[in-house]
Amino acid sequence: MFFKLKNIKKFNLVKFLRLNKAERQLIILVSLAIFVVFNFLLSPVSWRLDLSNGKAYTLSPSTKNILRNLDDIINIKFFVSSDLPTRFLPLKSDVIDFLNEYKNQSESKVVVKILDPKKDEQALNQAKEAGIPELQFSQIEQDKYAVSAVYFGIAVAYGEKKEIIPQATDLESLEYNLTAAIYKLTKKNLDKIAIVGKQESFDPAQDDLATLKEVLRQQFSLSFLDISSESNVKKIDSTYKSVLIFDDNKKEFSSDEINEIRNYLNNKGTAVFFIDGVWVLDNLQTAEAKNNLFGLLRDWGVDVNKNLVLSGSAEMVNFGNNQVQFFSVYPFWIKTDQFNQKLGFFSNINQLTFPWVSSLGLISRNNIETTELVKSTQKSWTQDGSSTGGFVLDPQKIPQPNAETLKEFVVVAQAKSKQGGQVIVIPSSRFIQERYLSRSSSNLEFVLNILDNLASGGALSGIRQRAVNLYPLPELSERQKDIFKYLNILLLPGFFALFGLVKLTKRR
Repeated sequence: MFFKLKNIKKFNLVKFLRLNKAERQLIILVSLAIFVVFNFLLSPVSWRLDLSNGKAYTLSPSTKNILRNLDDIINIKFFVSSDLPTRFLPLKSDVIDFLNEYKNQSESKVVVKILDPKKDEQALNQAKEAGIPELQFSQIEQDKYAVSAVYFGIAVAYGEKKEIIPQATDLESLEYNLTAAIYKLTKKNLDKIAIVGKQESFDPAQDDLATLKEVLRQQFSLSFLDISSESNVKKIDSTYKSVLIFDDNKKEFSSDEINEIRNYLNNKGTAVFFIDGVWVLDNLQTAEAKNNLFGLLRDWGVDVNKNLVLSGSAEMVNFGNNQVQFFSVYPFWIKTDQFNQKLGFFSNINQLTFPWVSSLGLISRNNIETTELVKSTQKSWTQDGSSTGGFVLDPQKIPQPNAETLKEFVVVAQAKSKQGGQVIVIPSSRFIQERYLSRSSSNLEFVLNILDNLASGGALSGIRQRAVNLYPLPELSERQKDIFKYLNILLLPGFFALFGLVKLTKRR
């Protein structure tokens, strides 16, 4: 039977099916029963859709794997004040959602508690005992500048062991910090790694590896090794899963040190080399690189060229002194996103920056497999100092390249031995140093991914940097603030006044 469109509204299903009162009541009861049973069956099932850029609010596979393999309860306590500044309220909701996601993925092995130390004396004592500090935040209240003291930290406990995140306001790195804390608590023995070629600094203002050390110690047992003839160590123990070897523009590795590095690698060791093809001094002068590591790397099939790569894709750098300063795109600090995506080192890596980097050549060697990991962009060229009588590093005097000389250059390479050793070469000693880390690049994340794969089997791979996009309100002038304020006050009354005036005019 067909109905005309205009008669659909008049259609009565009860009359059409000719149901009596008892049948109608039975249908209602059956429908309710089906709804209740269906709801009960689906209650354990959770489903969420993350449409954010880069799946920013979805836990990474590495985190899910750690959570699903927990063998005991993890207690997470989020100490947060209720009187937060207004701008932190959305962040509070995001952090709570994130913690609940940990709870959901852990199959009841993660217990989450939200505590307010400002309202609960017991929570305050727990925060102090855990070492969660009270944070100072400034805000504008009623057009007046005010400073508020609040709590916004996380404590993680596993049995008798504890870790804290004193300030959980950086959502971008929250997953890594939290998962690293859980990983550190639940792992019986942390993997050992070492830094060779640099002495440890205990002055944060002078430490050019401060951030690297802080992050590495969340996941590894980190040591600084001196294997020179003056040291009592003189050996890289095979218990070190990986070593980072630095060329600091001064150190000349002795033959004994090089032999010890070679022995470690031949004994299935792994190493990341931060080595310069040309030493660049702070006054933009150059010197011959005398680290003495070139022969060792050539034995592994990687040739560090004694040149410097320039690129049309480069960082903005601040030059000058106390009197005169200027920003300029500096071709010697190249940026690139040309990665070998077949390997797992590039999870969440969008861009890398290389200050004064040399190019690499790959050499065929028996029992050694070499792989290109990172290349510069097509708009790149090199200086080797021969055509210009020396390297020209002054940003205002750099010669322009010929179009036919522009091409890609290998700037990171991997060499793997069939006996089990592995080498990764990054021909820029400043690649991971404090003053050269850029927020727009992922150098630190890249090195962490490498070490995670070499030393930990990829336990925390790909979760250091989350693609969380925040869209804060733009800064407004006082005049703009006044305009918005009075618009809010007058707009609604004005609308009703206008509406009343129109109605009154129509009646007349």
